[in-house]
Amino acid sequence: MIMAVKVKLYPNEKQKALLEKHFGSCRFVYNYFLAKRDEYYITHKNAKKSSLSYFDTQSMLTELKKQNPWLYEINAQSLQMSLRFLDNAFKNFFHKNTEHPKFRKKGRNEYFAIPQHIKIKGNRIRFPKFSEGIYFKGSEKKLSEIKSINQIIITKDSGYYYCSIIYETPEKFPEKKPLSEKNSVGIDLGIEKFATLSNGIAIDNPKFIEKIEKRIKKLQKQLSRKQKGSNNRRKQILKLQKKYMMLRNMREDFLDKVSTAIAKQFDTIILEDLNVQGMIQNHHVAKSIADVSFYNFKQKLKWKAEKYGKNVIEIGRFEPSSKLCSVCGNEKELKLSDRIYRCNVCGLVMDRDYNAARNIKKMGLIKVGLVQSEFTPVEIATSGLHGIYPYRQMSVVKAGSSEASV
Repeated sequence: MIMAVKVKLYPNEKQKALLEKHFGSCRFVYNYFLAKRDEYYITHKNAKKSSLSYFDTQSMLTELKKQNPWLYEINAQSLQMSLRFLDNAFKNFFHKNTEHPKFRKKGRNEYFAIPQHIKIKGNRIRFPKFSEGIYFKGSEKKLSEIKSINQIIITKDSGYYYCSIIYETPEKFPEKKPLSEKNSVGIDLGIEKFATLSNGIAIDNPKFIEKIEKRIKKLQKQLSRKQKGSNNRRKQILKLQKKYMMLRNMREDFLDKVSTAIAKQFDTIILEDLNVQGMIQNHHVAKSIADVSFYNFKQKLKWKAEKYGKNVIEIGRFEPSSKLCSVCGNEKELKLSDRIYRCNVCGLVMDRDYNAARNIKKMGLIKVGLVQSEFTPVEIATSGLHGIYPYRQMSVVKAGSSEASV
């Protein structure tokens, strides 16, 4: 099992200077060969070999180091890892329809990787060019038990230094729990409430951005008055970065706790495949959607489910989970402002998000065959057209059922 742990580093002044050299040199190598690969493609796009590979740039790096002797001060493997990151970015661009690799800018996303010769002794981590070790706090006992470290990644965020340690353990993911209707839950994600579960539990949206938005605006206003290139401007940027880091930490902590609680409690978790990028196009709710971070939550939940041997089922993004009545299957149009679902067939009155969560659970269980649909494929395709299949929609009412559980 591949695991990772992140610790905060406390380098001395000499180590800070060398870390900054590593950040700058790895950024220089990345940008230099990004330009070289683009230039080569433009001049050779009709040739048999139209692009440079990782091994091509690796051999060119030797010549670049001769032209720039200061690169010899940097761990050679860290420079090679920059080429590996660049090669992966181009592979994703060509094969996974992502954006073209961009030039790295100083002060943004500062990092470098070390793949080998890493040792942890006590509360110090040692790697090439840092033989005396950099002091860190926390997880000393846990890290001392690590036998096989795959690589470490050193990052800088808001003036602080961090080390992400990626290591391998002999443990394996537990076997998945059997799919069951009894211990399953449907989750409807939203803005008004962060998550509503099909068992009736609702998790409030903490709205972190609202808590520190005024302070961020004030810092941004002060930053706009600072002269570009001045020390005061750099100090102000650092203050703003720390405030944004606080926002990220608050959000990450909340998402970790919620995803862990859900993954531990339920054996089968059913979610809706949301088009987050499309939702953000609506400028009225874009900031709120970005603040709740649906994608990040789903990724965490999937990882925790793997860790605890639980199942995750996703239903299609076009399933009418909010529009369907969870009792009789009637479909009706809803506005975003309609927070209560009122069925005009069976008379159900229910919170909109709770109704959607029950539908998500039902649809997910039908998808994996744990529950048989009460409707034929033709009826499902024409659901909501009251008058064509009134007998199906009214049968629940005649039976005297006002609310049905899956």
